[in-house]
Amino acid sequence: MLGPVSITDEQIELALATFESFLRSKRLKMTGQRRTLVRVALEKDGHFTADQLYRRLDFLGESVSMATVYRGLALLEEAELLAGHDFADGQRRYECAVGREHHDHMICLDCRAVIEFTHQRIEELQEEVVTSRGFTLKDHSLTLFVKCGEWSEKGTCERRTEREARLASGTG
Repeated sequence: MLGPVSITDEQIELALATFESFLRSKRLKMTGQRRTLVRVALEKDGHFTADQLYRRLDFLGESVSMATVYRGLALLEEAELLAGHDFADGQRRYECAVGREHHDHMICLDCRAVIEFTHQRIEELQEEVVTSRGFTLKDHSLTLFVKCGEWSEKGTCERRTEREARLASGTG
């Protein structure tokens, strides 16, 4: 299992410069609001939704609309500074792509935990499948949907309890 990755101030400054260049290529401007949104999104640990980012910006006193958050997230994903994921719960989740090693995800259908993992053999098998068919792998995303043994046995799960506590406190 992988842990949270902290982004450095230097990486944020480089990402801001990259994003500003990306925006210029699309004839868009880097506004103060966009700059703040980028910083807050990149500093967020783990996976987050547009709503969670909106609430964090609001908590910090930033007056932004949900539409601005959605547009900003789409641009950050297009610029490859954020990775977006669909974990089959109706909400797109994002995570910082700056300085992140490739990883895959397991999503628990019982407790909704998102578990990041890497496995060398899975990576090798994917490469074998692609090359055996005459392709070159450029990128991939693997999401496994799993059932929680603890939830099935006890009707409770430590990951679910922790997740619900984070959501209730506004930090998750």
